[in-house]
Amino acid sequence: MWNKREDEPIRPAAAPFVAALPPAATGERREPAVLGASISIVGDVTGAEDLTILGKVEGKIALPKHGVTVGQSGRVTADIQAKVVSVAGEVRGNLAASEQIVIRKTATMLGNLTAPRVGLEDGCCFRGSVEMESQEKAATTPTAGSFDAPGVKVKPDTPLVRP
Repeated sequence: MWNKREDEPIRPAAAPFVAALPPAATGERREPAVLGASISIVGDVTGAEDLTILGKVEGKIALPKHGVTVGQSGRVTADIQAKVVSVAGEVRGNLAASEQIVIRKTATMLGNLTAPRVGLEDGCCFRGSVEMESQEKAATTPTAGSFDAPGVKVKPDTPLVRP
């Protein structure tokens, strides 16, 4: 207004800052986090989003409210706890899912499976035990949080031979 130059452009008022809610809070589906084929992790993996593993992971993976997918190039030596687990690569460890576990035909799986629903596709290589129980039963079982099945030991160095 006062002492304003004619050649100076008029700037619009700045828009108020609005913090963007993460897609999970708004109900939208997000793309899963991806560990690429050249990535190798040794240690524990935790988070609050879906995860796709195409590289190597050694340790423990805990995403109890989200899904974990091990792609065909994925090599995992870890116990996995998630809502849904899908394996198309190689896993040496126990899987515990609150909803479903699917072992794809290209998978090599050495370990125990615990979930209300378990699917093994024709052609997959699997060695271990399968325990299917409902969520209610799992919540009341004292060993529900444990990956170890009584009397069953998984040896990660045991070779698996595809037919």
